[in-house]
Amino acid sequence: VAVLQRIGCPGDHLFLFNHILRCPAGISEWAVPFIQIKVLDNPSGVFHFMQCLALLMSPVKNRGDFMCHMKPSERKSSSSSGKESGNWTLVDEGGEEDEDPETTWILLSEEDLISLLSQFPFYELFQQFLGFKSGG
Repeated sequence: VAVLQRIGCPGDHLFLFNHILRCPAGISEWAVPFIQIKVLDNPSGVFHFMQCLALLMSPVKNRGDFMCHMKPSERKSSSSSGKESGNWTLVDEGGEEDEDPETTWILLSEEDLISLLSQFPFYELFQQFLGFKSGG
């Protein structure tokens, strides 16, 4: 990762970002520092920013197929209260679940998405668009 970040081209950074998006949930704990987007002093910075943002906001292609062999084993707990019952199930007015419990483990968690989005330098993007210098 360090070599790709240091001497890689924007295509290498997108390659790395695509692989991180295909990892199981929990990437906010270890993979977020691997995403480094620089807008200022980078001729293709705005384009790279927009490409990465589009990747994050669109569904990851074939993520389910990629992760099919990583399905976690079912944990059976004796009680349904306490810290282990931290999962929420959303139901509509008819009592139907919105998500398929068989495939929800494939999705990235909200914390992962927020951590990835925090790596995007929106301040630098607006500085570039509005022509502000870092000194004021």
